[in-house]
Amino acid sequence: MRSKKAKKEERKEKPSLICYISSMSRSGKRAVLLLPLVAALLLCSCTLSNTPRRSLSELREALLNHDADRAFRYVDVDSIVECMVRDIFARYESKADDPLKVLGIRAGREAARFLMAGVKTMARDRVRAAILEPDEAGYFEYVRKGSVWYLEIEADGSTAIVKPVGKADTKFRMRQVEDGHWKIVEIMRE
Repeated sequence: MRSKKAKKEERKEKPSLICYISSMSRSGKRAVLLLPLVAALLLCSCTLSNTPRRSLSELREALLNHDADRAFRYVDVDSIVECMVRDIFARYESKADDPLKVLGIRAGREAARFLMAGVKTMARDRVRAAILEPDEAGYFEYVRKGSVWYLEIEADGSTAIVKPVGKADTKFRMRQVEDGHWKIVEIMRE
């Protein structure tokens, strides 16, 4: 066993964190004391409720637990279908070089409006079935492996654009709803 004197000498040789902080300048002390607080606030701001990242985390959990009702709280299938149909017709119309093709595309757009209710219902039913069924097709494998921390989120008021970090050809738009959570409302191709 070491004597008390030896322990005291050892403490003198190895300065403790408190000794180090007390030897710092006043502004250095503030920086050291504020650093953990700032880190905690940054971490909390990313996971607090009513943020896009939190809603995406809740959506991920609902998908992995095959909870369709909870997943639909964070995904607006009707809006996604409307935006996809709008984008498809806009893309075809922008490529059409013949006035007759443009007329046909416009007629198709009008016909799509009459069919939209049935298309939305079919899309909701298929998404619900995909969530509830075992994931044999591997639809949600990327959800299982992924993390909401690998997403870039640019929020602007009540809307946010979300895309995977790095190279990606798909991003999506989220919108904050009345009760504060966020929903995916549009899938966009770049």
